[in-house]
Amino acid sequence: MKTASPFCLAAAAALFTLAACQADRSADCPTITGVTEASIATVFRAGTTADPANVLYTVEITHVSGTCEMDKKETTSDANVEVSFRATRAPSGEEVRYKVPYFVAVTEGSARVMAKHTYSIEIDFAPGQTVAEVNDRVGSAHLDIAKSKHPYDYQILVGLQLTKAELDYNRQGSHYGS
Repeated sequence: MKTASPFCLAAAAALFTLAACQADRSADCPTITGVTEASIATVFRAGTTADPANVLYTVEITHVSGTCEMDKKETTSDANVEVSFRATRAPSGEEVRYKVPYFVAVTEGSARVMAKHTYSIEIDFAPGQTVAEVNDRVGSAHLDIAKSKHPYDYQILVGLQLTKAELDYNRQGSHYGS
């Protein structure tokens, strides 16, 4: 599995804004959610500028959920994470397949990334198709819980594996406002 640069890890951990919580705290599970700034990727045609007229496709994470299993002593947790994606493109496109990387990270608070793994999905567009949806499931995000902590002190975060330019584009207000 690929690992991210320290910049990407720091950006994901330090600058995330959590979307709606999908895990049930009463079940003593870690929070399972998406990273807002990394939930959309706008991919431009090669060799063009970051202008809406040059968009090749856009992909977004539309839903993150999961379940977890705790051991009896609440010292470890294994979570299954489900992620839904939606991609759009211009209506005149040909048949094409895009490979889109995303990450699942386990964090303690907003500053400590304990583990991060990169996965990818394939998005297929048929000729003329403008919208494609894909679901993926990560079999197990494992967490060893520190003695003074509780499972809900941790988060399992999901986001698209963005380049610095894609993250900057998102932060410019294109999707989230400045």
